[in-house]
Amino acid sequence: MKATLYEALGILPTTSDEDVRAALRRLIRKYYAKTRDGQGNVEEALRFINHASRILSDPERRTRYDEELALSAGTTEQRIAHVVSNAVAEAGEQTDVEKIDEPLHLKSQEAMDEELETGLDADEPPVEHNPHHPGLTERVASFGRSPIVTIALCAFFGAFIAAAIVFVTPADTILVAKQVLVWLTITLLGLTLIYGAVHGIAYLKRRRGSPQGGLVPQTDLAILNWRREKSVFLGTNQPQEDASWIFQLRMAELERAKSGRTSEPRSWQRLAARIFDYAIWGLVLALLLSELRGYGVVPSDLASWIGHPLVAPVLITGSWVPVEALLIASIGTTPGKWLFGVFLQFSISDAYARRDTRAQLERALRRSFRVWWEGVGCGFPLLAPVLIAVAYEKLAQNQETDWDFAQDVLVTHGPPGVLNTVTGVCGLAAMLWLYGVAWHQPMAESIAWARTTIAEAIPSANTLTGGFAGGGGRISGLAPASTPPPAIAPAPISTPPPAPAPAAPASVPISAPPSLAPPPASAVRPPDDAPIDPDLATTFAERRAKIAIVSAEGPRMLRAGNWRRAAELCKAWTELELASAESYRCLGTALQAQGYHQDAIVAFRKAKQYDPNDRQLDAAIDRSQKGIVAEFLNRYRR
Repeated sequence: MKATLYEALGILPTTSDEDVRAALRRLIRKYYAKTRDGQGNVEEALRFINHASRILSDPERRTRYDEELALSAGTTEQRIAHVVSNAVAEAGEQTDVEKIDEPLHLKSQEAMDEELETGLDADEPPVEHNPHHPGLTERVASFGRSPIVTIALCAFFGAFIAAAIVFVTPADTILVAKQVLVWLTITLLGLTLIYGAVHGIAYLKRRRGSPQGGLVPQTDLAILNWRREKSVFLGTNQPQEDASWIFQLRMAELERAKSGRTSEPRSWQRLAARIFDYAIWGLVLALLLSELRGYGVVPSDLASWIGHPLVAPVLITGSWVPVEALLIASIGTTPGKWLFGVFLQFSISDAYARRDTRAQLERALRRSFRVWWEGVGCGFPLLAPVLIAVAYEKLAQNQETDWDFAQDVLVTHGPPGVLNTVTGVCGLAAMLWLYGVAWHQPMAESIAWARTTIAEAIPSANTLTGGFAGGGGRISGLAPASTPPPAIAPAPISTPPPAPAPAAPASVPISAPPSLAPPPASAVRPPDDAPIDPDLATTFAERRAKIAIVSAEGPRMLRAGNWRRAAELCKAWTELELASAESYRCLGTALQAQGYHQDAIVAFRKAKQYDPNDRQLDAAIDRSQKGIVAEFLNRYRR
């Protein structure tokens, strides 16, 4: 007995439209972007997909198809009537499940007269749907197929990233590189733990989940029997396919085979492409922000907050949504997707979907927004790795992501090529270095601030014991335990009494204990502010005097324009007062004015360590970095 379309797809007649679309997408992923590796039935499979999608994707036609199945499964008289009706209707090949008109010899005279009367002034017949699926014959994206275009785009990406590296790399590269490597190592360990946890949870869910006993699809067998029977599936007639559509189908398949396209999921290629897109877009926004800050449009404090590693990813990924939608709707790919050979095609399983520019742009916007919201967690750094790991597990299990299924998108992959791969991998590594250099200092400051805040919130040991002790450690005004008691002072014991000693006992009560005797003058505790060592106190006083002199003369020479003398004085100031942000700021300004930009950057970074909240130091470092680039360009122009 012939199979039905539902049996061929492995679904039930009561299956929802979403599950029907899922079954069609499963077949499209299997056959659509598959080269001819010994499978000569690819064309026949696509023709079956065209036939099934036109019937089951339209609710009206699916309803008529269900009625045909119900009639075929009825009584013997109903089956005979059904066969007779089909025999009368088969004047030629039918393209769809259609209403079978009542035979002419069974029509009454009144019905024939009514058709004659209403046929003269009847409205125009409704426009028929496209009898063939246009998505199956759509040409693959050929953007960047030319070697000249490939070389030009790769050279452009490489030059842009190299210029950013020269502009951002600090003078103390070795010190910064060590810090960046530490941060990258910690980040990779954290990402490994997150992915391991998500993968473990997904594995446990798969093992605990009971296997669903679905129907086994008979598509391959139906494709083999495609032309052996005149009525291919129960309830449908033989599909009509014109020669032009068959020619377009074959040409599209040959082009896919020539470009090496495949619809198998490649999650790491897609992840690398998305990270590259975000990273290159972030560099463009950073350049724009730097220019706006230089012209005074954006204040320095606001620019520093925008560039913070906890805020910048949210802005970068959010602003990329409309840009990505425009690129996908127009050329079907993005810079990162093109480098790693990832291409998108919309409305692949719906034969009746709108395919104009506006509809494609709306689908691209919805998909990009869902990726931003559900795929990367709005770009928030603490949430994005978890959602990316979850999306990876779904892609590995379902062979597609939720946003691709929702917008009926088919993601295909092609060989990126050696030049594209080298450009993409090296570009990712270089941009990883750039973001590490730009974010390591703000991240360290944020961690230090959080640590200080937590430490201040937790009460110290002195605070906890302060409620039980009064007067700085003295209980009820008594002397601390470390102070020796006056009774054991050696002076009264070793010194003989004076001449009027016999009269002393008469003035002092005999019962008074010796320990309550007043201590001598030599045993009185010195004041807290008294110097421990007079020579050390003298040295400190001289040092404070020198600091007062250089701290006044250095800025004065700086204001007077005597840069060399100001640098000398500020250098001495930094040596005398070790933890002073003002001294290093003075030194950096003097060196910057003389053109020693690398030394100035080092001084400004030292000042930044002692005063992390001073945003003017960032602007000073930015000016010195621009000065280094300007000197480099002037040197090589000569």
